[in-house]
Amino acid sequence: MKNEHRLLHSIALLLIFIMTSALAARADTVKGTVIDDTGEPLIGVTVMVVGMPGGTVTDLDGNYKIDVPNIKRNELKFTYVGMETLTVKVNSRTTVNVEMKTADSALDELVVVGYGQQKKASVVGAITQTSGKVLERTGVTSVGAALTGNLPGVITMASSGMPGEEDPQIIIRSASTWNGSDPLVLVDGIERDMSSVDISSIESISVLKDASATAVYGVKGANGVILITTKRGKEGNAVVSVKANMTAKVASKLPDKFDAYDTFYIMNNSIEREAALNAQGWGNYTPVAIIDKYRHPANIEEWDRYPNTDWED
Repeated sequence: MKNEHRLLHSIALLLIFIMTSALAARADTVKGTVIDDTGEPLIGVTVMVVGMPGGTVTDLDGNYKIDVPNIKRNELKFTYVGMETLTVKVNSRTTVNVEMKTADSALDELVVVGYGQQKKASVVGAITQTSGKVLERTGVTSVGAALTGNLPGVITMASSGMPGEEDPQIIIRSASTWNGSDPLVLVDGIERDMSSVDISSIESISVLKDASATAVYGVKGANGVILITTKRGKEGNAVVSVKANMTAKVASKLPDKFDAYDTFYIMNNSIEREAALNAQGWGNYTPVAIIDKYRHPANIEEWDRYPNTDWED
């Protein structure tokens, strides 16, 4: 009898242990949506429970689902390229919507050098960098003109305003040779003319100014090197940018003109003063009654016959 009681007691303890373990192992499903700072959903954001392996990613609409063992204490970690990493406490919620901010420090951390990239803090050569957004603020379409005043040590000189020759001459620090002082321009690693690049397609521009930075390019980089990196496609919704320019050419000043009424009076005055020299000029003399019709026509017929229209106005 005692053995049966012990057996039943052991079975009861075992059942209680199994039930407790099952309740402890049960995980709650947490779902939500991830958007950027413009309100657009982010695709492919990595979502994971802090301190646990594995995780999930957001779908085409920025939605995700993940099992959280302890929704009271656990935290969710959101990571995405180009965005600041975000950690959020669940706090017993089953729906967690988050907004991720753009990481503005990405450009400051990396600098394009030679045929690769380096951390900005580890670069010892004289290198300056600017972004495409800064260049677009200048309001000009020429990349060379947009560099004016935006990069230290870069001198631009515009010597012609002829169509097709608006691009200025670029000198880095100073002219080092008499045969030519143009820097080497590389667009995505390929030598190209700077004027062939659309300013709206530029991601960043790095300018290598001293010998330690330009040594990898040999003699071609003796006058400095300008590295242009164009924009790349990014995962997510399409982004459309529209820019419109309008130019109106008008005369700054035009000469004043007399109307028909005053013109005939001036002609009559000239004829009167030249009558002693040219008596035949009286044949061009206009009677006052006719002149008055140019300014005060009596009817539509006279208005059409004696016009006094200011076409410029």
